[in-house]
Amino acid sequence: MISEMATFTKKYMRIVFELINLCIVSCMVFVGCRKDELMSDEDAVLEFSTDTVYFDTVLVSLGSVTNYFKIYNQYDQQIEIERIFLATGEKSFFRLNVDGVKGDDFRNIRIARKDSIFVFVEVTIDPLNENNPMLIKDSIVCILNNNQQDVKLLAYGQDVVLFNNEIFQTQTWTNEKPYLIVNSAAIDSNEVLTIEPGAHIYLTPNSSLIVWGHIEAFGTLDEPIVFAGARFDGRYEESAGQWGTIFIHQRSTGNIMQHVIIKNAQAGIQVGYPDLNSRSSIELQNCMILNSEVAGILTFNGSIDAYNTVIADCGSIAISIEMGGTYNFYHCTISNYSAYYPGFYEGGYDPFRLYPSVIFTNYRNWFDYDNDYRIEEVTYPGDLELNFVNSIINGNKDIEVYFDSLPLADFNYTFDHCLLKLTEDSLHYFDTTRFFSVLLNDSVHFINDNLSLGDYDFRLDSHSAAIDAGGFEILQGIPQLEFDFNGNPRIINGYPDLGAFERIK
Repeated sequence: MISEMATFTKKYMRIVFELINLCIVSCMVFVGCRKDELMSDEDAVLEFSTDTVYFDTVLVSLGSVTNYFKIYNQYDQQIEIERIFLATGEKSFFRLNVDGVKGDDFRNIRIARKDSIFVFVEVTIDPLNENNPMLIKDSIVCILNNNQQDVKLLAYGQDVVLFNNEIFQTQTWTNEKPYLIVNSAAIDSNEVLTIEPGAHIYLTPNSSLIVWGHIEAFGTLDEPIVFAGARFDGRYEESAGQWGTIFIHQRSTGNIMQHVIIKNAQAGIQVGYPDLNSRSSIELQNCMILNSEVAGILTFNGSIDAYNTVIADCGSIAISIEMGGTYNFYHCTISNYSAYYPGFYEGGYDPFRLYPSVIFTNYRNWFDYDNDYRIEEVTYPGDLELNFVNSIINGNKDIEVYFDSLPLADFNYTFDHCLLKLTEDSLHYFDTTRFFSVLLNDSVHFINDNLSLGDYDFRLDSHSAAIDAGGFEILQGIPQLEFDFNGNPRIINGYPDLGAFERIK
């Protein structure tokens, strides 16, 4: 009897376990089927990572970078978006890419439970024939279970005067519309380019303004002339290397720039080319050269007079002088903590700058062809006359001034009432024929020389060693030095401050 009872109990328990397993499997299948079913609730809504996609000012005929947002499925069932489309259809300035597919109208887009998809958006603005930025609006419409939602699109379009790989004659650029240079442009030989206050010139990657003739750029403190890259989105507006350079041809002389801001170039200004038979020249008054990828000023056997000019945050060298030339830098501020590269380095700045801020030589090693058309290295010498007066040369390296010379040409330089960053034995600092009243490694204390902390402000704060450290005599007879960058008189307390800005107590 006991044996039969045990056998019955085993059979009963096996049946119970089988029933339980069957119930579990059935529940799993049921739940799985439920999750695979499409959400049909008409109250279902989509979630978006943003309600508006913004684009900064976009120049006509230039595409923007791509912005994006995400569409989320918050439910435990998959959903099918019946339609995703641009409200203005084919006439839209915007373009879409939904989950890897390009177009302007998409149907039956499925999103798995608790999943999401990307929607990428680009914009290209056609010529608008308007002088001022114009707001471009559109929206991306999404329909889920007959429930309509949208994400707004906003962009500012700006009409421009376009120069595309062309040589142009004498003309005047105004502030009515920006100027866009694509694939470079050149002012022809014996022609004059005049640029009026407030003009903005934008250049695309690797494009340059080439000056074969002559340039006269007369900005003002309130309406400076600006040369910059053509991208304004994200951090690109302040990042280095967005365009080529302003190239002053070796036979171009008498150029002048006043209150001109040159930023985000590969090299802000290139003056001349290795050529012993000519010498290009330019005068800089109250200018700023910022965030150049390679050099702020790159010059070969050139002639530069610079007054109240700032050169800051270059990826390599602030001023590179090769093959001699004649140079005078009066009340200039050089603050080189490397160029701004968005996202490449912590804080956005390249901490690995290899070269000092100022390098000068009286020669240039160059490659040329010999009589048998074989490439050979050739040394081009050039006499050097270089003067820094009442200026600041500062940066994040121990030595910010370096020179090299050959006995093939003259090599003359002076630093008169300057604040320099260098070690005492690195530049013959004790040579009293070249260094006069120099402050070595003292604290400059600008109000703000770090772009990541806000707009630049190279005025001196109250703790700066550069206050009242300038020489008075040099100001006599030079009208460009009567006032500082901001138009303040230089002589307030008897002695001028070093650098481009006079501190107002």
